[in-house]
Amino acid sequence: MKKFFGILGGMGTLATTNFLVEMNKRHFPENDQDYFNYILMNHADIPDRTEYILDPTKPNPVEAVIEDVHMLNILQPEFIIMPCNTIHYFFDDIQKETDIPILNMIDLTVDYIAEHYEGAKKVGLFATEGTHQSRIYENRLVEKGYQVVLPDRELQDKINKMIYYYIKERSHLFFPLYYEILEDFKNCGADIVLLGCTEVSLMNSEDEEQRYPIVDAEKVLLDKTIALAKELKA
Repeated sequence: MKKFFGILGGMGTLATTNFLVEMNKRHFPENDQDYFNYILMNHADIPDRTEYILDPTKPNPVEAVIEDVHMLNILQPEFIIMPCNTIHYFFDDIQKETDIPILNMIDLTVDYIAEHYEGAKKVGLFATEGTHQSRIYENRLVEKGYQVVLPDRELQDKINKMIYYYIKERSHLFFPLYYEILEDFKNCGADIVLLGCTEVSLMNSEDEEQRYPIVDAEKVLLDKTIALAKELKA
């Protein structure tokens, strides 16, 4: 296979599957041969990213991801994507293991906000505690002049329950809690809410109401992936 890209997935598997579903919603050619060529590595055993960021005595997820990168080095895709926000805390350590470019979902998303939401001043960050602790979004958003609305303990507990209890543990999309969280961000003054967790992106994919102004990091990465993949097919 030539002119393909690589997906470092399994963080988590439902989120990775949703990325593929969303890709096929946006690109649906008339014949099998015009679909994109890609290699998916759904490495479900990768340790939890947030657990390690909060407690470095826990298993390190980077080691497993680097193993996958070394396998992709043999296959030589044109580029690599990682449909997981929190793993981007380790982006530089992962990128240095390969000459193959890895798309940076964090940079792409912050640039997207700056380009499309110039009037917004406050960005709510709907993400895991690992992503908050790492400040991967917060630092870049502040550099762009935005005020980041971070959840308090009560709101973060709601977010944790939605991501881990309902989605990761039970594969259940509990929309009343999802809307409650978005409403809480709105009440805290957020002009837009950044969905900085791919499990939350799964909720957004299935949300038929779209009540709130959001930016979905997974969808930003998806749009860039599709654009580059189309170039490979040209």
